[in-house]
Order: sequence, then structure tokens, then C-alpha cells
Amino acid sequence: MNSKDITPYNKKGERHGYWEWYYDNGNLWYKGNYVDGREHGYCESYYSNGQLHFKGNYVNGKQHGYWEYYYYDGELKEKTYYI
Repeated sequence: MNSKDITPYNKKGERHGYWEWYYDNGNLWYKGNYVDGREHGYCESYYSNGQLHFKGNYVNGKQHGYWEYYYYDGELKEKTYYI
């Protein structure tokens, strides 16, 4: 997997801002936000076939609120709530 030219860092060299990664086939693998090296905010991850794998929110690097997980074929697998 690789990251396209959306790779912002803060002054400490930590991920900071919006990031995307892609599979070698060009499909989006992951998109989300970072604040000072920690995931923070909404994110989505996809299977290599383009189907959604999961989506949810992070707060200071920890999963928070409702998350949804999907099977490879796109069918909803489960919903989970994180505190």
C-alpha cells in the first residue's frame, strides 16, 4: 500500500492533518485525520475490491462512538459503540 502526496506532518515529524493510503491497484485503502501523530476524527477503511471495511471516529487515538464493520462483499457485519 502506498500514500499519495497527501502526507502532512507537524514540526515534530508526526502525522498531522488528512491522510490517504491506496492499494497497489489504485483503490483507496484508508482515509482519516491525525492530530500530533494520533488518529483523530472520522475515518474509513476499504477492502482491495473497493467495498467499505469499517468506518468510525477517533478521539486522541482511541475509537469513540459508533463504528460499523462490513464483510468483504459490503454486507454490514456489526455496529459497535466505543466510549
